[in-house]
Amino acid sequence: MNLFYHASAQMNATIIFDSAEATHLVKVLRKQSGDIIDLTDGQGNHFRAALDIGKKETKAIVLEGRFIQPRSEFLEIAIAPTKNNERLEWFVEKAVEIGVEKITLLHCEHSERPHLKLDRLHKIAVSAMKQSLKFYLPEISEMTSLRQWLSETSATQKCIAHCEADLPRVFLKNAIEGKSIVCIAIGPEGDFSKAEIEAAMSSGFVPVSLGSSRLRTETAALVAVHTFELIHQL
Repeated sequence: MNLFYHASAQMNATIIFDSAEATHLVKVLRKQSGDIIDLTDGQGNHFRAALDIGKKETKAIVLEGRFIQPRSEFLEIAIAPTKNNERLEWFVEKAVEIGVEKITLLHCEHSERPHLKLDRLHKIAVSAMKQSLKFYLPEISEMTSLRQWLSETSATQKCIAHCEADLPRVFLKNAIEGKSIVCIAIGPEGDFSKAEIEAAMSSGFVPVSLGSSRLRTETAALVAVHTFELIHQL
């Protein structure tokens, strides 16, 4: 099955695809008018729609749909973006494919990037959602300071991964319990500062370890996503 995305898709609506999606449908997949495609709005709806391919526009008429219940577990990864955009983009792609509900971009004391545009990350997330046949598009938040995020997150289980050997840590797999709202904070290449770790602990965060290896930021974040996914498959 090929899955297509349109944020405005709804029952009985006629939608117009952008040029990139239209080119993929017509030039790559050789679709024709009347063909039925699978479509999502990224909000849990799975639609079936009939194509209407014209000279100037490629449209689809939504014929039927069903709502896919979200999974009972919820994962938010808060990550300090790396200087190399490609590494963050790689993480977003793989995290969406495996399973994540929200990605928050953090600005920390040791951060390498104070600003970041979200347009390309959104496109990568959409592509990964379609590739993995998911019907929910994860939220990617604007950059926020770590200390502001510590006070705002509504997660019921909160973890901060760090590499400070003289500060307490438990393995992530032992820190996550049940099907709840979980957030996991991943620091920049220079790690969180001790003051940031202590501030997180004061805010109810459990300090965690992702194993004995020293990992790059994007690798650590993906390990966290995969660990969460494995725990909830047991």
